[in-house]
Amino acid sequence: MVQRWRCPTVLRVKAVVIAVIGAVVALVFLPLWFGVPVAVLLALWAAGMTVAGSSVVINPEAGLLVFRMGLITRRVRLTDITAVLVDRSKVSVARSVGGEISLYAWRKSALDGWLRVPPEADQIGHAISAAVALAQDAKRRAADAGEDVAAQSASPPVRTGSSATTRSTLATALLGCAGLVALGAALVVRVRWHDDPVMTTLGVILALGLGVCGLFYLLAAFWLLLTGRDPSRAPGAAAADRASAV
Repeated sequence: MVQRWRCPTVLRVKAVVIAVIGAVVALVFLPLWFGVPVAVLLALWAAGMTVAGSSVVINPEAGLLVFRMGLITRRVRLTDITAVLVDRSKVSVARSVGGEISLYAWRKSALDGWLRVPPEADQIGHAISAAVALAQDAKRRAADAGEDVAAQSASPPVRTGSSATTRSTLATALLGCAGLVALGAALVVRVRWHDDPVMTTLGVILALGLGVCGLFYLLAAFWLLLTGRDPSRAPGAAAADRASAV
């Protein structure tokens, strides 16, 4: 039986509002050559969230777990999942081939709580863990019956180099690029508004915020590059994590 969870409509409205505010800020405070691409990217993100939204689908018959975040879709074989982690509202799955995949379901911030967004991470995590246990048990029974050869021939080949290290390097590079973009935006923010102290103050605050965020992203990217670990999972920072190994 297919199990499906979809993000509530209020999160789609929230994505549109955030995108509109971000686009207006980019067009007002950034040069057009910088602000227009930012506004277009925000519009694409909002369109994806409005049309597709976020969802989690467990299909035991096909043996697949599907995470969707706007226009981005990630499919994972249930038999490839080695662990399921629920950290507050974030659901993460570790794979035997490839890196970790995470999705917030659905309450991520205090604003989401005020909007009465339901927290479904625990329910989704337990459902994934149960589906993985059943899939792996069926795989073991098939192997005991001598049917594992046919199952392996039907599965797609595993590419050499598609490991967790490779995917972590790509994620680290994207994080570092985001930091560089934020720092670049901080340097070109318009902070001088003649005879308008309010806009000048807002410009200074925006520049400082972008600079701090960009610096944080770069430091996080360097941390991941040097240690291979998420800074939030450094010693002493993961006391609140709840993991259920499959």
